[in-house]
Amino acid sequence: MNISPEEAARALGEIEASRAAMRTVIRSNRGHYFLWLWGGLWAVAALLVEFKGLHSLLIFRNWLMPAGIVVTFLILLCTQGKIRSPLNKRFIGVLATTVIFAFIWPLVLRGPGNARNDFAYGALMAMFCYIVAGIWFDVYLLRVGLLVSAILLASLFFFPALFWWSVVLSGVTLIGTGFYVRYFWR
Repeated sequence: MNISPEEAARALGEIEASRAAMRTVIRSNRGHYFLWLWGGLWAVAALLVEFKGLHSLLIFRNWLMPAGIVVTFLILLCTQGKIRSPLNKRFIGVLATTVIFAFIWPLVLRGPGNARNDFAYGALMAMFCYIVAGIWFDVYLLRVGLLVSAILLASLFFFPALFWWSVVLSGVTLIGTGFYVRYFWR
């Protein structure tokens, strides 16, 4: 089956219109808040560790992360009635499976852990979800996931003395992407 150049051009136009509509929905329905929230929490956690020591990760795990999850759900509740497209159940299934296995793998593969490696693992699993979302929906999430993963892996393996500053940089990358989505994305 061959399609004419006009049909191809029309299909590409429809794809671009769909992408533009999705970007408008994400921008107008607080998608950037998630990037700001979690980028800020990552940066705060890294700064706590850098200046207060590894024991301050307990503050992140016991207080900041649960607060971030609550705020995430509050943002979702505020946007629930505004997004009219149906929830993609396959995408949610992929993310749920990823999160479940992300908790199982360390239990099975547990070796001597340390705070840096555990934090990197959690961050990389979150970035894997960004990458999957980027493949599924929009390339900006793919790029952010790959960039933050590269920053974390480079510091983990090649510049371990700078690891917590790379986490700050990763958080700033998420925050900056939130500003890009909110103010410059068209």
